[in-house]
Amino acid sequence: MPNTIIHTPIDTVIDAKAKLVLSNLGLSMNEAITLFLNHIVENKKIPFSINIPNKETLAAIEDARNGDVERYASLEAMWTDLEND
Repeated sequence: MPNTIIHTPIDTVIDAKAKLVLSNLGLSMNEAITLFLNHIVENKKIPFSINIPNKETLAAIEDARNGDVERYASLEAMWTDLEND
């Protein structure tokens, strides 16, 4: 069967960490990618779940990135504030 060569940029730290894990499993990067793609073909899905956040979650993520979040001195203070809403 003819092969296709895939070129894709990968963060160097992720690449090194993945190669270490795969080496411990006795797999090469090529073998792992082939297993991944075979799983997609055979099961018609990727081997983990991906959740698309709803609008409320996206807004909360944006608020957190912008530092627009409520901070509490303790867990008890947070619960008290939540109970008063």
